[in-house]
Amino acid sequence: SGGIICPDSDNLILKAKNHLEKVLGKKLTCHIHLQKVIPIAAGFGGGSADAAATLLALNLLYNLGLGKKELAKIGKSIGADVPFFFYGGTCKVGGIGEKIRPIKKRLPKLSLALPKLFVLFRPHKRIGTKKMYELHDKTGKDFPALAREICPDIKNIERYLADFKIEAKLSGSGPTIFCGLDSYRLAQEISQGYYPRFNGDIFICRPENKALKVLCK
Repeated sequence: SGGIICPDSDNLILKAKNHLEKVLGKKLTCHIHLQKVIPIAAGFGGGSADAAATLLALNLLYNLGLGKKELAKIGKSIGADVPFFFYGGTCKVGGIGEKIRPIKKRLPKLSLALPKLFVLFRPHKRIGTKKMYELHDKTGKDFPALAREICPDIKNIERYLADFKIEAKLSGSGPTIFCGLDSYRLAQEISQGYYPRFNGDIFICRPENKALKVLCK
């Protein structure tokens, strides 16, 4: 099957590398191979994670000695979601994404219990983030309301999950809908039961407590 080709001008990995070179005032020669294993255009911040991983890898490969805050500052110039990936875990994010405050479990009145699994429903319909913000500014409607209008499949997913007494939530600006579960058997039942009627893909995933992991051979 063919792959989806991203123009160099839109590739966040190359943007990250080029911006880091501009900051340092020197070239960082390397070969980058990307193997995508998460759904694309699904509101998961995959491109932002790739950009952060590029900065982190170049920092290690060239012994640049840049700290987390310095990398996050550089990442901010690439995309609002990039700084988060130098922290990971559960964080409170402010500003346009550059203000990161890791949340510790000991903080009172705050439940950080993550479900063991997430079921993701990604319709084949694509929704552009820029378009969603423009519609929000124009109509005053929130992302879930706008996503339902643009992608009617979302309403069907919400009704389906409601039959299981499960709340459906929107990932990013959509169109992916997700829910958290603790039972793999239930996750299978839900995903298999909806697949025949769904114009999209369904994934069962588990959460990680780290945003980036470095593997050295």
